[in-house]
Amino acid sequence: MKIFAAIDLETTGLNPASNEVLEIAIVPLNPDFTISTDIPEFSCRVRAEHPERIEQQAMGVNGLDPNEGESLAEVQYALMEWVAENGIESITPLAHNLAFDMSFMKAAFPDFSRIFSHHGRDSMRLAYILNDVLRARGDEEMFSSGSLKSVKTVLDIEGEVQHHALEDARDAAHAYRKMIAMLDMA
Repeated sequence: MKIFAAIDLETTGLNPASNEVLEIAIVPLNPDFTISTDIPEFSCRVRAEHPERIEQQAMGVNGLDPNEGESLAEVQYALMEWVAENGIESITPLAHNLAFDMSFMKAAFPDFSRIFSHHGRDSMRLAYILNDVLRARGDEEMFSSGSLKSVKTVLDIEGEVQHHALEDARDAAHAYRKMIAMLDMA
């Protein structure tokens, strides 16, 4: 089965070549970008294998303990098991800053990352596109920033940005769905 899914990762820094994934979430979506109830969400904490490479700024943002969670190998196994149990052949990913998440997916989960379509969706880029549409019409831009916090505020999506993968993946899907609806009205 081919599915859409919102994804989010929390990491020990910004460089996929040296930093690690601490948390992963995959939230299956319906065709209208609402959260699916047919396929369970996947969410795991990953224990850092190289604590010496941790960027303190990243840890200050996500507040995660790098010593908690399962080993990367255990999470890789659980992820492949989740894919098999749910009959997933490919995933079209949706994320807020998709390139960031996919770069870490490829580094941490190279075998699994092949399941992702190259035609993902990005709620951050969609916010910039909406700004461009408004500017082209002579209207004021809607988003002062592409951050998830800014997008949620403008779209009146409740809750703080958690910097926890499961909540942020859900929020990215919600924001994307709201912005798609706005394009229908444009």
